[in-house]
Amino acid sequence: MTSDASQASLPGDASLSSGPLDVVPRGKRALGLPHRHGALLLSVAALLFSLMALCAKGASQHLAGPQIAWLRFVVGIVVVALPLARGYRMRPQNYGALLLRGLFGSFAVLTYFLAIAHLPVGIATLLNSSSPLFVALFSFLFLRESLHTRTLLSLLVTAGGVALVVLGNAQGAAGAALSAHSIGWALIGLLSAVLAGAAVTTVRSMRQTEGSWEIYLAFCCVGSLTMAVPGCLTWVPPTKTDLAWVVAMGLCSAIAQVAMTHALRDVRAVTAALILQLTPIATLLLGALLFAEHPSALGLLGAAITLLGVTWGTIARA
Repeated sequence: MTSDASQASLPGDASLSSGPLDVVPRGKRALGLPHRHGALLLSVAALLFSLMALCAKGASQHLAGPQIAWLRFVVGIVVVALPLARGYRMRPQNYGALLLRGLFGSFAVLTYFLAIAHLPVGIATLLNSSSPLFVALFSFLFLRESLHTRTLLSLLVTAGGVALVVLGNAQGAAGAALSAHSIGWALIGLLSAVLAGAAVTTVRSMRQTEGSWEIYLAFCCVGSLTMAVPGCLTWVPPTKTDLAWVVAMGLCSAIAQVAMTHALRDVRAVTAALILQLTPIATLLLGALLFAEHPSALGLLGAAITLLGVTWGTIARA
């Protein structure tokens, strides 16, 4: 991946992902797509990540977060079987980093899905979307990358926006008393961004040695093992509708990951930072349409400020 593209990272399954595949597979060159085609492909990926969040919200109407997370990882393993069946050979090298990425990513997915189940899906996705700024912070602390003043200012702007989102979501129906329950789940949503940032930072530390499929398979395998016990403890027999939600969620995630990995090779970080904000914006709009979720005015103001801060922070790192 070029130095520009490597700065852009997607929230959500982005680790959900969780975490984007912030690497170019070993031995692969950029596709050389025209810029407009790369931007279109990245837009499709951003919208697919939004659909993934909406499918998780649909599944959470009946299934618990750990069960959804485990099923999501199982679907991911099935998807990885496709390139293996076509003769792709896995060549993992840094097993410790792959394990660490899987642990961070699996708990990022779990906390993200828990937030989706208890918060408006748009708000949960927005909180998770602040992960690129945690990538900047962790890269400074652990990878010794520079941290510019503009990035620090964007972190403050984003923190202010997140605070407004949390307070706006915690308001009662009359806009009066704050709910400790709502604040708690909003903090869980923010924790998913912190964990996703840690996962992506781990990926960036091994982008010279590991390929995208190796990283994604490790993510799914570690996640399925980590979520097996909590998934069993919260297990309820899924209905056909539940399974449809989960399969759609897994497919949207996998296709989005592949599309994003290819698109980021040919789209500059500034453009990518703007395009990737389609995920929380689309999720806010579609959540209101499909699930009748309407954030408060304070929450919407915080959402706008958070999007501004994340976009500014990503551009500042370009």
